[in-house]
Amino acid sequence: MSPSDRREDGPRPWTGTLIVLAVSLAATVPTTGDLGLTWDEPAYRYSQIVSGQWWEQLASARSRADLDAVLDPDALLYYWPYGRHGINFHPPLSGQLNLLTFAAFGDWMKDIPARRMASVFEYVIAIAVLYRFLARRYGLWVGLTAAGALLTMPRVYGHGHLAGTDTPGMTLWLLTAIASWKGLTGPNAARWRAAVGVLVGLSFLVKMAAVMVLLPTLAWLVVASLPRDLRRGGRVAWVDAILTTAALLAPLAVAFLEIRRLAELLPEPARTNLFAQRPEGRLPGAILLAPLAIWASRRLLGRLFPHSALWGEERPGLEILWAILAFSPAVGWLGNPAWWREALPRLAHYYMLNVGREGALPDIRIYYLGETYLFSLPWHNGWVLMAVTVPASILFAAALGLGYALRVVRRDRLPLFFLVHFLTLPALRMLPTPAHDGIRLMLPSFPFLAAFAGWGAVWLADGLARLVRRGNRPAPFRAAVTALVVGWSTVQLVLIHPFELSYYNRLVGGPSGAWRRGFELSYWYDAFNPGTLAEINERMPVGAAIAVTNAYSQVPTFDELQSLGALRGDLRLNPEAGEDFPHVWLLTHDSKANAYSRLLFAMEPSYERRPRQLGGLRVAAVSGPDDAALALALQLLASDSKRPPKVEAPLPDWLRGAAPWVSRFWGEGLARPEEPAVNEPVFAWAATDPEGLRAAARALAGGREADSADAPALRSVLLRFGPAFYAQLRDHRPGAIVDAVELLIERPGDLRRVLTTPGYTEPDAIGGPLDR
Repeated sequence: MSPSDRREDGPRPWTGTLIVLAVSLAATVPTTGDLGLTWDEPAYRYSQIVSGQWWEQLASARSRADLDAVLDPDALLYYWPYGRHGINFHPPLSGQLNLLTFAAFGDWMKDIPARRMASVFEYVIAIAVLYRFLARRYGLWVGLTAAGALLTMPRVYGHGHLAGTDTPGMTLWLLTAIASWKGLTGPNAARWRAAVGVLVGLSFLVKMAAVMVLLPTLAWLVVASLPRDLRRGGRVAWVDAILTTAALLAPLAVAFLEIRRLAELLPEPARTNLFAQRPEGRLPGAILLAPLAIWASRRLLGRLFPHSALWGEERPGLEILWAILAFSPAVGWLGNPAWWREALPRLAHYYMLNVGREGALPDIRIYYLGETYLFSLPWHNGWVLMAVTVPASILFAAALGLGYALRVVRRDRLPLFFLVHFLTLPALRMLPTPAHDGIRLMLPSFPFLAAFAGWGAVWLADGLARLVRRGNRPAPFRAAVTALVVGWSTVQLVLIHPFELSYYNRLVGGPSGAWRRGFELSYWYDAFNPGTLAEINERMPVGAAIAVTNAYSQVPTFDELQSLGALRGDLRLNPEAGEDFPHVWLLTHDSKANAYSRLLFAMEPSYERRPRQLGGLRVAAVSGPDDAALALALQLLASDSKRPPKVEAPLPDWLRGAAPWVSRFWGEGLARPEEPAVNEPVFAWAATDPEGLRAAARALAGGREADSADAPALRSVLLRFGPAFYAQLRDHRPGAIVDAVELLIERPGDLRRVLTTPGYTEPDAIGGPLDR
């Protein structure tokens, strides 16, 4: 296997690519609606609906007054609720692509699948582009293995079906990397170098995390490309580099200083109302177009003086840098109409939102290796999560591919280039960066992992062919190894569908083994898929009230499902305070567990989904009103919390002062919520005076507090979290107090285990449900 610029899979250069494209579409389009509506999709759908109204108004504008109304600053801010604190803090590109496919397919597909088609197309484009790029350079089998691996990684496949920001971010990252490589290595590649700038700008319009593609791109330029450009051009190249770069940076520096000034005039993002708080900017948004005009002037000089040593020479690395500086600000500004007016003040708010991400947005609880964290995870999380969520065959092939990359690094730098891109996000996860939702935020790494699987599979096949003296005919061996690598991952994908976001590989024991080892089973409500909803619609009583689990699980998913007709219209999803106890939604989302939901999980629900795909684990449930009352009584009676232990790395003072980040390797600085605990005095009461506790519970439940001298003491325990909870028990289901006390007396060890475990406890692990 040796690289070539023109290796192909047949006499017709696009045949293989079109076949891969067709197979990928056939494998993804029919399953677009199989995953349940996820946590973020309702917010994204709202943004699409409102911006769609703006497009309708723009299309119907017939006069200057109509156009002025559509382009009014407040109108743009209202109809484009993107890129600011609120329902959707991401820029609009991914949502507009979802809106586009809804317009194209919404008449004959359901609403959510039609919007998800954009992500399907983006995913398929990534697969086809990866195949073509690698097949042209390394041959058919490298391209096929890489494309097959990317198509059959269950978690990537699942995200490729959701109307979110992660799949477009992944695709744009891959396209940026390939455009960079072609711009650096190809002949007459000026268009590829310009494309890098456009793609980085589009990445900015998806989400700020996608802009992290700049890190490996610029690192490669600085280490491998710019020194060569400057060395070849000598002093003239240095002059060109300094003059052009300074000219491009100057307006951006001025704009950035203005954004910083405006940021100091705005409140913190959570309290900012851009309709009311609008500091006056000193510069128009058009300043972001100035670098593009400078870039165009520089290109014009190159055309006018093609033989000039200063203006006419190609400098690939520098030209990519210049394209990034020129195109990215222009594309980023023009791509979000909300920023067309009052651009820099609104960009200042977006800047604050991202620079202060940990404080600007609510801390997200994350469950990892049996512990709950806030915002960020231990340094090893990126590597560990990749190791347990990618099929073993792909991991094995990719490990071999890494060996191949190191072996050929002197004569082929592309694998090393891909390695830099692959490592970027897992390495960033070692720092205090957002780490919620499993591997979702690392999705751009997976096309590069798939490429390494392609190299590794073919390298192994060629080695086997040489071993049996068939080195001149490796094709059968390559086909066999590709079939093994992709075949195994295909089987894993088929077996897990439609629960791809809960996939864990066999190395960790599958989903059931991973969950028991402290990994999160589910996190995005995709488990409430059409099959789950059909069973819930069939089993729930007419007019049943169903409430969210707790304050950590205030999701818009179920209201959206009901508005779309997927959930029965008679079900009451927002019961009034003071009503009788409702049913309760319960997703096996361990990071969102509190004492109440832990107790509910340890009971037998009215409905549960235990799919064979997940080893029979309960992934989604609806608990009944009796269990809701019992869980509340137990929470008030027996639960408590405590501060997590403070972690301090054993570092000498000189090292702590010189490199404070080293302490993170010991877990210092990680934010943790309060740890679950139990109310020890009540447990002691149950152990030393069970009859007195029973009598107090019966007295309270019967409304005869005077019958027990201990009743006031028990009532004070039940009032620890405020009077409303106790009042609900007393007024609607007072018998739950008696049942809770009986459980505390009869099963104190089981209760202690349930209440002190950070995640959820399977009822079978404590000898059966608490309510049985």
